[in-house]
Amino acid sequence: MSQPRSPFALSAVALAATLALAACGGGDAEPPPPAASPSTPAATVPDTTPPTMTISDSVTGTTATGDVTFTFTFSEDVGISFTADDIAVSGGTKGTFLRVGSTQATLVVTPAPNTTGTLGLSVAAGAVRDLAGNASTAAASAQRAYDTVPPVVSTALVSFQESTAPVLAGFGGAEDATVVADPTDATNKVAKVVKSATAELWAGTTVSVCANQAISNIPFSGTNRKLSVRVWSPVAGIPVRLKVEDASDNTKTAETEATTTKAAQWETLTFDFATVASGTAALNLATTYNKASIFFDFGKTGAQAGAARTYYFDDLSFVGTSYTPACPSTGGGGATSSTISFDESSAPTLTGFGGAEDSTVVADPTNAANKVAKVVKGATAELWAGTTVSTLANQAIPRIGFAAGSTTVTARVWSPDAGIPVRMKVEDAADNTKTVETEATTTVAAGWQTLSFNFANPATGTAALNLATNYNKLSVFFNFGKTGAQAGGAKTYYLDDIVMPSATSGGGSSGPVTFSSGFGTTTTVQGGAYGGYSGSSVDGFNCGAPASCGSGGSFTPAVAADASGFYYYYQTPTAVTSLYAGIFVQAPGLTTGLSGTGDTPGVSINGKTTMKFTFGQNPEWFSGQAKNFGVILTLGKFYNVSGNSTVQPCNIKLLAVVTPTAQAATAYSVALSSFGLIQTCNVPGLTAASALALGPLSQVDFQAVGSGNPLPPVNGNLVGANMSVPTGSPAVYPTTLVVNGAITFE
Repeated sequence: MSQPRSPFALSAVALAATLALAACGGGDAEPPPPAASPSTPAATVPDTTPPTMTISDSVTGTTATGDVTFTFTFSEDVGISFTADDIAVSGGTKGTFLRVGSTQATLVVTPAPNTTGTLGLSVAAGAVRDLAGNASTAAASAQRAYDTVPPVVSTALVSFQESTAPVLAGFGGAEDATVVADPTDATNKVAKVVKSATAELWAGTTVSVCANQAISNIPFSGTNRKLSVRVWSPVAGIPVRLKVEDASDNTKTAETEATTTKAAQWETLTFDFATVASGTAALNLATTYNKASIFFDFGKTGAQAGAARTYYFDDLSFVGTSYTPACPSTGGGGATSSTISFDESSAPTLTGFGGAEDSTVVADPTNAANKVAKVVKGATAELWAGTTVSTLANQAIPRIGFAAGSTTVTARVWSPDAGIPVRMKVEDAADNTKTVETEATTTVAAGWQTLSFNFANPATGTAALNLATNYNKLSVFFNFGKTGAQAGGAKTYYLDDIVMPSATSGGGSSGPVTFSSGFGTTTTVQGGAYGGYSGSSVDGFNCGAPASCGSGGSFTPAVAADASGFYYYYQTPTAVTSLYAGIFVQAPGLTTGLSGTGDTPGVSINGKTTMKFTFGQNPEWFSGQAKNFGVILTLGKFYNVSGNSTVQPCNIKLLAVVTPTAQAATAYSVALSSFGLIQTCNVPGLTAASALALGPLSQVDFQAVGSGNPLPPVNGNLVGANMSVPTGSPAVYPTTLVVNGAITFE
């Protein structure tokens, strides 16, 4: 993993070397040496009594349903003689081993998944010695029954009984898709899909209850990979295909099929994504699947089926452990959007160019009560003829709230021809060098349909989406790439209901922003890089001899995201005058660190008030006088503070100093109002609140910093580290940081 840039601005020349940080990630290092006992106490009478051991566990009741923490308690100080290697485990796997003081240690054991059985622990006689060298004479053992088979339940993702009816978007000849009364039960609402006589073999229907054609994030796991749907088909024996995908990235998909067994009757089909359809991608448990489409009689055109056919479906459900469905975060929490409907009291302005100057707001030709945009691409139009839609001065619209997981704009279009490309372009109204373009293709001739424009997939040869850019200008190009002459003459198109991620969906809505939901072996679950760094006065402020450092943890998919974690440790053989150690976590999809030449992508937390995370530290640090830890937020907006032609990059940084409440990994909720600015990049009049509204959050750091403190106090408090509490023999001075599960903003 590449080394991150220095996570804080140094105020002491002696610490300049910390710019070269040692980064570690992925849990590939050995854990820090456990705590040891104090030195052997003076004694006038020889100690000949062997130590004894008792074993207890954390389970309330008789049966464990997940990880079990076993505690080993000794009758006297046993120094560092007891290690994880002394413990034999059956029925599960060893996890974190921690020596808690000189007379106690703990071991986390994970039972075998999706089964029942018994965890067994045993420690042989002679495995433990006290400080006088007396070996234990008795073996010790413990058992605990476990049941990790999750209860199988069905959770409705779409029931069609929602107070706001789900949206059905048909395509390929299934555009006639509506929510209707169940033909067999008038009190029940269902989806009706007509696959037309001219339908394509891939005609289908996307069903959504959230913005961006999304449904709840589907919690697929190693043991739960099934969805179910109630269907009604006029014929038995037809294949029904179900496709799930990432609503923000249509290259991430999985498809599987089931076959109807009844004609003109309701039945429940189960779709097992452990077995995908031939030629399609396998289910990837690291992908966020939150979009679903259904295809009746997949593989047959309407003509091959013999005629138009009507199908019904209901109760799209997740089959597995219970969970509460919720619309996915759109990078700013909440599925909020803004719309240009052309029915505004002050009509939007249409600015045509390149041969599309005849662009006006008119009555919908299919519904006189509705206003739409009419665009005539003339017979002499350029291939790039288009129309800019604006509601503000300078041909602008309000900022589009693009964010990780929310990169799609939809629009209703009417085209005289099917199969034409429609291009959409967004840009910074104040800087036309900052643009991104993408395309969608019409499938309906002389009829309205909704097209989705996913800017995470830019058109070939155009710039990539940059979440830090202020996109506040939008243009549409019908039949892009063909001149008016190539199209056969002037043609008229219509445009309506442009739905965009709202700027408030990047902050200010009520839902949480998920910066990370957990740790994979190389990146966070959201695809952001993470790792550790450290240094001190004994190693030139860059981890190396005589100091040592390393990392480890529990990672998805071996464990659930909320059970995953990453730790990083740093230790010196002697006391030091200055020290720092930290863990960095980058924004979803960010693996290249902070840019030194331009804006860095991230997520917006504008309008959020609280940061939540789970943090732990080693007992020596927690028991010392300087146990506070720091949380640093680094924003993605780039500033050049050199004052001349050279580039001196700068990113705004904010710091909160947190006083821990426990040594073990503990959930914290930190008010964003408690953060103070520690790097302003010379932006005048900047406050912590205004900084958080400026640009996306690209990196979060958790830090220990001791003595010669380069981090300023916040609210009178300083960040600390362990430089005074030794452990082990020979003694070392360890500082360990642990981050478990999710980092969110609410």
